Amino acid sequence: MQNHQQVSSALTRLIVGAEYPFDLSALLQSTSRTLSNLDFEHQHEIQRVEHGRTDPVLKRQIIDSLERRHRERRQPYVALITELQSHLSLAVSDDLRAVG
Repeated sequence: MQNHQQVSSALTRLIVGAEYPFDLSALLQSTSRTLSNLDFEHQHEIQRVEHGRTDPVLKRQIIDSLERRHRERRQPYVALITELQSHLSLAVSDDLRAVG
């Protein structure tokens, strides 16, 4: 939860402190692309281990380690995406109120 608060605080400072309009959609797309790349890389690593000639017990340990590392690597990106989506929803709501 603390990491989510840090992301939220940093993102708010970035948006509010920007001299130019900040493109949340572009940042969301870029972050989503990065997350997809991490997932693809992880899948490739898992398949490589599964198809290798390693002892099954060792193979399971390696896969468990890869899974743990993958969760740790992707967590900040998931938190950032959640926060960006929240900011985008607020921006859309504000725009709709301004128009309506």
